[in-house]
Amino acid sequence: MLVTESGVREDPGHQSEGPGAEGVVEEPRVTRVLKKRRPSRKVMTIVGSIAVAALALSTVWVLSGISEPQVTIVAILPLTGASSYLVEIEDAISMTVEELNRWGGINGMRIRLVVEDCASSPEAAVEKLLEAEEKYHPLAVLTATRGAAVPMAEIAEANGIVLISIGATAENLTEGKDWVFRYYVSPSAEVENALETLETLNVSSLGILHLDDAYGSPVMSRLTEAFEASGGTVESYGFASNHTEFSEAVASVTDNDAVFVVALRHQFQAVFSELNSSGYAGHVVCAVEGSIPEMWELPEAQGSFVSAPIMYLPGATIDTGFLAEFEERYGVPLTHQGAIGSDVLTLIWGLLSDSEVSRENLRTLLNRGFVHSGLIGVVTLPPDDHNVDILVFPAVIEGGGLRYL
Repeated sequence: MLVTESGVREDPGHQSEGPGAEGVVEEPRVTRVLKKRRPSRKVMTIVGSIAVAALALSTVWVLSGISEPQVTIVAILPLTGASSYLVEIEDAISMTVEELNRWGGINGMRIRLVVEDCASSPEAAVEKLLEAEEKYHPLAVLTATRGAAVPMAEIAEANGIVLISIGATAENLTEGKDWVFRYYVSPSAEVENALETLETLNVSSLGILHLDDAYGSPVMSRLTEAFEASGGTVESYGFASNHTEFSEAVASVTDNDAVFVVALRHQFQAVFSELNSSGYAGHVVCAVEGSIPEMWELPEAQGSFVSAPIMYLPGATIDTGFLAEFEERYGVPLTHQGAIGSDVLTLIWGLLSDSEVSRENLRTLLNRGFVHSGLIGVVTLPPDDHNVDILVFPAVIEGGGLRYL
């Protein structure tokens, strides 16, 4: 177990600035709670979103001492095991807790971040949640993968725990739940972007390589239905989350004009490599996990079309300083999953500013809906909706970078 008051992972290479840095003036990100009317889901233009977010940053806090009492937020994450690449979420939320504590914490209550390793095991995640509830009665609990979030959701609902899943893909995670929220890309957004790209490329036959799970299968079925309705043909091949060898999968779809891939992050590189080795000359279109920075310099990924959050566009996010500091501290660029982790914390901070700091009030404010400007971009949650869908846009990997279309 890792408990840190500064929010920094206890790693010999990472030193905290200290919680009481005097004379530090920083601009916090802003969250607006929506009124009761249901907002339009129309998206502002990228430039307009940034401009609105920048104008909203009007409040500056200066912290000159440590505030008490504390409020605890628990993150139960896969720091080891098959999903250990999500350790970046711990790094991002640790940095964010440092920042928020410099701003005064939540209403003068210093944030204590408790990070628990569920070792990529749903059973361990449930055990950690029960232990955390008994020991800390936290304000909120964050988790990362759908496999962990599903059983945790039942415990959270039974015990009145605000549970926010970072990166869970299945929209049905929150069905019938009052205390559970999901913050990630929706399957419908993936399909919309893919269809836009396929239409632009004039594709008439499509192969789909997809995770055979609660995320990949709905994306495949929705894309298949929409693409066939437009007169195209589809061949698909499903695979498990632990699948690592893709020669058979690739061979089954390379007769098509384009191949669409929805996979886990660690599988994309293997898929790119196999498509390249097979000599496939068609178009490659990828879901959001194919857009992360580590893919950009892969020779076999060049020319691949992806669904990407706006944070990868230089200067598009409202806090470029955070992104630069993260890369300097940890030696890798921040990805969208880490950015969502940071944004969840600033969202909680923003909602509870000048308000009662309690689970019940946090749930009430989340249920009222909000517009939040963060690292991932501008997101909107309508009232009584528990799925925070981040915006993604068509882009292409080329020249060692990402170009938005």
